[in-house]
Amino acid sequence: MSTRVKSALIGGAVFGIASLLPYIGLVNAFCCALYIAGGVLATYLYLKEAPPAAKAPYGEGAVVGLLAGVFGGIVVAVVSPILTALGYMPGAEVLEMLKGFGVPMPDMDVAAEVTALTLVMGAVQAIVLYMIFGTIGGLVGTAIFHKKDDAGGEYQ
Repeated sequence: MSTRVKSALIGGAVFGIASLLPYIGLVNAFCCALYIAGGVLATYLYLKEAPPAAKAPYGEGAVVGLLAGVFGGIVVAVVSPILTALGYMPGAEVLEMLKGFGVPMPDMDVAAEVTALTLVMGAVQAIVLYMIFGTIGGLVGTAIFHKKDDAGGEYQ
């Protein structure tokens, strides 16, 4: 397995699972922060392992972030329906918080509302969102962790 794929798999899986955890998943309410963090982690792991000649391009960071987004989206798309079937609705804390603030929310029986179409649409949405914000995270991670030589220039 290549360093790029391994780094992306770790970054995507860690933050995909974190986004499904109660209350930790609320961090995504702040500009999809966990999605971006998955791309940053994947880029960090990639740049740490990559040879110096490969440490320069932002394109590599974007690709690693994109791959982390794909893997994170797949994790969410697979695990979320399982949690829903077990009676836990990811994001239910947000709905309860909104009800607490007096925002009118319809009462829903979660198990009755889940259909094949909602599962597919949720999976597509998760993968696309993770890809977009994972790519942003990959670029941010490259900007943060990219090593420069002593003269201030980039490694070539």
